[in-house]
Amino acid sequence: MNRNPYSRYYVPGPSPWPFFVGISANGLAVGLILWLHRSPSYLLMSMSISCMMLSTLSWWRDLIREGDMGFYTRFVIKSFRDGVALFILSEVMFFFSFFWAFFHNALSPSCELGMRWPPPGIRTPNPSSTSLFETGLLISSGLFVTQAHKSMRLKDYDVGPFIGLLMTILCGAVFFLVQVREYYWNSYSIADSVYGSVFYLLTGFHGAHVVVGTIWLMVSLARLWRGEFSSQRHFGFEACIWYWHFVDVVWVSLWFVVYVWFGGWLYMWWFKMWDGDIYSFKYPDLKPSWYAYIQEEHCPSWYKVPDWLKS
Repeated sequence: MNRNPYSRYYVPGPSPWPFFVGISANGLAVGLILWLHRSPSYLLMSMSISCMMLSTLSWWRDLIREGDMGFYTRFVIKSFRDGVALFILSEVMFFFSFFWAFFHNALSPSCELGMRWPPPGIRTPNPSSTSLFETGLLISSGLFVTQAHKSMRLKDYDVGPFIGLLMTILCGAVFFLVQVREYYWNSYSIADSVYGSVFYLLTGFHGAHVVVGTIWLMVSLARLWRGEFSSQRHFGFEACIWYWHFVDVVWVSLWFVVYVWFGGWLYMWWFKMWDGDIYSFKYPDLKPSWYAYIQEEHCPSWYKVPDWLKS
C-alpha cells in the first residue's frame, strides 16, 4: 500500500471484502424472501450473517490499519465526514417517512378509525412513566458522550473519555431493556390498527438504531483503550457521537409526538387543567362546545340531544 505523494487522496489496492459483503447481502435478501414465504433456510441465513460479520470486521480492520500508517490525508478525512453526514441524512429521511405516515393518520383520522385519534380501543402508554424514563436516559447519554469528547480534545486519555463512554453504553443498554419491557406490557400489538403499526415501526427501528449505536460506542471504547485516538485524530469516535446525537434527537421528537401529543395525553392534561371548560368553535348562538371527547359531566344541556328526538 503506497500513497502517491502528488495526489490528495489515497486509493487502496484490490480488496476481497466488498465482494464478500455483496455476496452475503444477496444471501440475506434471498433468506428473507424465503422466510416471508414460510420456507426459511436457516443454513443460508446463518452462513450469510457469518460471512457478513467476518467481511465487515476485516474491512474495518484494514481501514484502521491504513489510518495508522498515515495514508489518510485531510482530504480523505473530509470525504469520510461527508459520507457520514450523508448517511445520517439518509437516516433522517428514513424516519421522516414513518413520521409522515403517523401525521397523515393522526391529523385526519379516517372513518375506519372511528374518525378519532388514538383509534377506539387503543390504550396508549403514559408518557410520564416508562417513556419519560427512557427520554431521560438518552438525554443523559448525550451529555455523557459529549463530556467524553470534550475530555479527549483536552488530551485527557485516562479518565474522562472512559467514564463518559461507559456511562453512555450503560444508558443505551438500559434503554433497550426498558423498551423490551414496555413492549411486553403494552395492551396492543403491531396488528392493532394503523396506530399499532406506526408505533412499533417508529419505536422498533429507533431501538434497533440504539443497539447499533451502543455497539459502535463499545468499539470506540476498545479503540480508546488501545490508544488509537488522540486529541487531533479521532474521527471514528466523532462520527459515533454524531450518530448517537441523531438517535437522541429522533427519540425526543418521537416521545413528544407519539406519546404526548397524539397519544391523547396532552389533550387530557389540558382538559383537566381547565376542568373541561375548553372549546374550539362556536355555534351561531355563541354557545361554546367541545368538538371531540366531550365528557358527560361537562356536557351542557343545550349540547345534548333532546328527548323528543330520541323517541
